[in-house]
Amino acid sequence: MEKATSQPSRPVGKQGRRKKKKEEAAQVGQQRQSNESRSDKPNDTRGFFILLIYYTNSLGTAQHVECRKAKKQCKPHMLNGHYIQWPNQKMEEYYLQNKKFIPKNIIFTRFQICGNHVFLVSPRFKEGVPFTLSSVTLNGNDQCYNYVRPFPSLVMSDVGGQEAIVNAVDIYMGQDGILWVLDIGIVNTIEDRPIKENDPKVLGINFGNGRIIHTIPLRPLICRVRSRLQYIVVEYIGDNSPIIYVGDGGTRSIIVWNVDGKEGYKVKLPRTATISCTETGAEDMFYLVLIETPSCNYLYFTYLSSVDMFKVRTKDLRKRIHPKCIVNVGRKPCKMVIVGSAYGSVIYFRIKGMQNLYSWDTKESFLEENMMVVKKSVDCRTITHIDVDNDGVLWELESNIDDYMRNTVGCYGASIVLKPIFGKSEPLQPCLTE
Repeated sequence: MEKATSQPSRPVGKQGRRKKKKEEAAQVGQQRQSNESRSDKPNDTRGFFILLIYYTNSLGTAQHVECRKAKKQCKPHMLNGHYIQWPNQKMEEYYLQNKKFIPKNIIFTRFQICGNHVFLVSPRFKEGVPFTLSSVTLNGNDQCYNYVRPFPSLVMSDVGGQEAIVNAVDIYMGQDGILWVLDIGIVNTIEDRPIKENDPKVLGINFGNGRIIHTIPLRPLICRVRSRLQYIVVEYIGDNSPIIYVGDGGTRSIIVWNVDGKEGYKVKLPRTATISCTETGAEDMFYLVLIETPSCNYLYFTYLSSVDMFKVRTKDLRKRIHPKCIVNVGRKPCKMVIVGSAYGSVIYFRIKGMQNLYSWDTKESFLEENMMVVKKSVDCRTITHIDVDNDGVLWELESNIDDYMRNTVGCYGASIVLKPIFGKSEPLQPCLTE
C-alpha cells in the first residue's frame, strides 16, 4: 500500500512492503509481550527471509505456500465462547451472575494475523458478549480448544466505559503495527431491540502494548437513521500516512478519513452502484476491498444483492471524485459473499448459502472463466473471513454462523475453527455451481 522511498529486496510489490512492515511490527510486539507468557515468544525469524512466490502471475501456483512454522502452529485452532482467559475466577463469576457472559452468544467473524498473534472480532450480535475484540497466539500449546484473551483488556471492552470498544464489526492490521478497529457503538444488533451505547468510531490500537493511539469519531459523517457501517480498509500513502475507508451501505457512501490531516468526508456513490440491488441499503451488505497495483490502488465494492462489481481509484476518492471515475467491472456470476483479499490482487468469495471458497485475481478480466476453486467444503461450516500470515500462508475463519443466527447452536455455542488452507486452486467449472 505504501509508496516507499526505497525499494526493498524482498518481498516485492506494495503488498509485500506492507507485509514487511507487519513483520517488523510483529517482531517488536512479540518482544514487548515476551514477559506475559512463554508461549508468546516467537520461534525464529525465518518469516523475514521467505521469498513470496505468490507474486507470480499464475494464481494456481501462487495461491498457497508451504507452512514453514512448526507443524503445531499450522494445525486447526478450535475456538469457542467457553474458552476464555479471564483475569481471575471472581471476574468470570461476576460476568456470569450478571448475564454479561453468555458463552453460547459468542461467535468470531473476522480476524487479522500479525506474527504469531491473531486478533479476533466477536460482534455483540446478542447480549452476554463480554468483549468484542480479542487475541489468540498461534503457539499450538492449548489442547483441543484454544483460549482467547480480551484485547486490549477486559476493562476496555466494558460497554459502560466512555472510551470502551462497544461493538467491533471489522478490523484491519496496518503496516505500522496499528490495529484499526471499526466500532459501530450499537449492541444486540440482531435482537428485537438493539441498544445504542455510544457513537460510532474508528480506533487505532498499538498491537504491541494495547495503547489506543487514534480515536476517530464518525458521528459527523453518518446518518443516524440510515447509516450501516460494515467494513474498513486502510491504505498507506507517501511516508507511511494512513488513509481510512469505511463503507456505509445504508447511505450508499464511502467515508474517507486522513489520519495525519485529522479530517474526513463522505463520498456519495452514484445511483448506478445500487440500481440493480434487490434489497434496501439499510439491510444489504456493502463489501469493500482494497486492491493494489503497481500504478495505483483501487477500492472494489459491491452490494450483496447487486448484480455488478465496481471499482474506483483511491486517489480519486481522496479528491472526492466525480461519478465518472467509478468503473463498472462487470456482471457478477452469482451472489458473491466477499470474505477478503490477499496477495495484493486476489479477491476471495463464496456463494450466498454455500460453503465452497473461490477466488478471482483482479489482474484478469472479471469473467467466470478466470475464477478459481480454492477450497471445497467438507462440512457445514461457513467461511466468514480470510487473511495471510507472515509466511504467506492463507488462513480461514469458519463457523456455523447460520445456525448461530437462527439460535440453533445449543448451549455449547458456535463451532468455530481458524485454520490454514493448503493445496492448489482448481479452474472453475461452468455455471459457478457447487
